[in-house]
Amino acid sequence: MSTLRRILLDKGRNVITASPSMSVFDAIRTMAQRNVGALLVVENDELVGLFSERDYLRKIALKFRSSRQTELSEVMSSPVLCANLTDEVDHCMALMTKHRYRHLPVLEDDELCGIISMGDLVSFLLHEKEMELDQLSNYIAGGY
Repeated sequence: MSTLRRILLDKGRNVITASPSMSVFDAIRTMAQRNVGALLVVENDELVGLFSERDYLRKIALKFRSSRQTELSEVMSSPVLCANLTDEVDHCMALMTKHRYRHLPVLEDDELCGIISMGDLVSFLLHEKEMELDQLSNYIAGGY
């Protein structure tokens, strides 16, 4: 079975973080500039929350709150469900599906080391299935 370590080897471990006191406006500007759907909210090197496009829509836009006057600490999702670098991809897919999460921070020895999205998992699993199909096709065609 494949683990999150394999996905992060390809994707990288770059994590975009924000402080709890950052305004929602600055957070969504950062998300747009970096082309990401979520920011991890960190305080004193500790993960304290996650802010996503979904949080913005449900907790700011639909409630007519000011994104310039609202801090992330007021609207971030917390506590945050995390995965470990050694967790299997299938397990994380099931976990994210069950809880309807699109982003999952990844820890290694209790330290933040990356983030995966549902899209990352789907892409990885599709690539894995394509490789299996190629191997089976080669086997059937006598290529082995």
